[in-house]
Amino acid sequence: MATYTLYVDWNKDGTFTGTNEDVSADVLELEWERGRDRASQLTGRFISGKLEALLKDTTGKYASFNSASPLYGSLLPGRKVKLDVTSGTTRTVWTGFLERIEPQPEIKDFQVARLTAFGPLGYLSQKQVSVPMSTSIRTDNAVGTVLDQAGWPAADRSLDAGKTTMTRWWTERRDVVNALREIELTEAGFLLETKDGKIAFENRHHRLVEPHLTSQGTFSDASGASLTYREAQQIDPLPFVFNIFEAQVRIFSVGSLAVLWTHPETGANSPLVRHAGGSITLWANYPNPDSPTDAFSVDAWTTPVVTTDYLANSASDGGGTNLTSSISVAATKFANAMKLVITNNHATLDAYLTFLQARGTPVTQSDPVRVEAEDTPSGTAYGERTYPQPPEWLPNTDEAQDWADWHLSIYKDAIPFMEVAIPASRDTAHMAHALDRDIGDRVRIVANNRAKLGINRDFYIEAERHRVTPGPLHEVWWMLSDAEEFSDFWVLDTSALGTTTRLAY
Repeated sequence: MATYTLYVDWNKDGTFTGTNEDVSADVLELEWERGRDRASQLTGRFISGKLEALLKDTTGKYASFNSASPLYGSLLPGRKVKLDVTSGTTRTVWTGFLERIEPQPEIKDFQVARLTAFGPLGYLSQKQVSVPMSTSIRTDNAVGTVLDQAGWPAADRSLDAGKTTMTRWWTERRDVVNALREIELTEAGFLLETKDGKIAFENRHHRLVEPHLTSQGTFSDASGASLTYREAQQIDPLPFVFNIFEAQVRIFSVGSLAVLWTHPETGANSPLVRHAGGSITLWANYPNPDSPTDAFSVDAWTTPVVTTDYLANSASDGGGTNLTSSISVAATKFANAMKLVITNNHATLDAYLTFLQARGTPVTQSDPVRVEAEDTPSGTAYGERTYPQPPEWLPNTDEAQDWADWHLSIYKDAIPFMEVAIPASRDTAHMAHALDRDIGDRVRIVANNRAKLGINRDFYIEAERHRVTPGPLHEVWWMLSDAEEFSDFWVLDTSALGTTTRLAY
């Protein structure tokens, strides 16, 4: 029988050895999940993992307003949560961060509390990032830059080297999840959370090499099968059929140094900056209503220069004492904006900012180039189905065409997708697979005996969802995408010549 150990780092010291940090004795039920929101590698997006635990709470230990609780003052979001399962050996199966604990008392009956935790991507989801423009940046380096801006530790990430180098890339005041998804789409890769709480990035060739070419176990509905499943459902494949792939490529040009923004308030409306260290914060944005129609972003902002880019006086009309030399400007530069913190260092005189401009080298965008790949027989069979979410940062038309052709070759016809339920607590072999299998692992599903689905092929695990109820009874549901459509791609410097038929993108 497996044992389940749930920890919460109440004191935030980075360990789980403190008083009351092992909450396992109070656990009544457990559920946890990781992976994509859909089985498809194309349309499925990474989502934050989630763990829920129903806790016995007869003493009010998990009530945040109960001052008698030994955890009073520590029942706060952001505490690290870890779940270990021991069955022969001990494995960490989920790691994330506490979101909330909700007491659910019943005055005449049992008192419980529900603990909810989210994975690392959920923990970062409310943060926004702005990244200055980069040129010739590989997708994994862009992922790393977003995580740096979000304050995610380098030790808690695992990033494959990207296969796509973006000509230009930036992100402006985007939440972390959407910024990462744009990069994931461009790479045709996958972002995920690992069981030990890291953020991982897999390039598009990640599953084209071992161990992803070999099934890690066969689960069958045949009589007497050593590994089986309780339930198998075929997921409707039609929403995942696409026979038209379109992509746009944007070509950028860098102009000469120019004035890109001028503060519109002058004269009596000139901004006031109080003396003795008073400051105001202004943003210079580009493009703006005065910009050319093809203006897109800024290659490099120029740090404001005294008298050239700003003037200050003690009178709003530009008269009085010239205070320009008493003004300091701190600039923070982004692709579409420059943040200006303007400070008046004069000891006694307030200053009016009578002139302020921002200079830089503008980036313009040409008319986009659109490429397309279409399969007519598929259109005849299924009707025209255009993939709705092309990537944002493909560097040139050659790569855009490769991107479209690669996906068309896989998704122009219906391929199987499945969801299976594995009875983990049936025996040690099923439990080992439930605990050891990971997102991206390859398994074989035989569903042509009792299930009568005519399926006997390999699949990739795209998502896992576990539930443990008293007994304990443990069941895991896997969402599965077809692996065999990915099995005949040839990867340069990896695959054996002549063993596969299609060149991988």
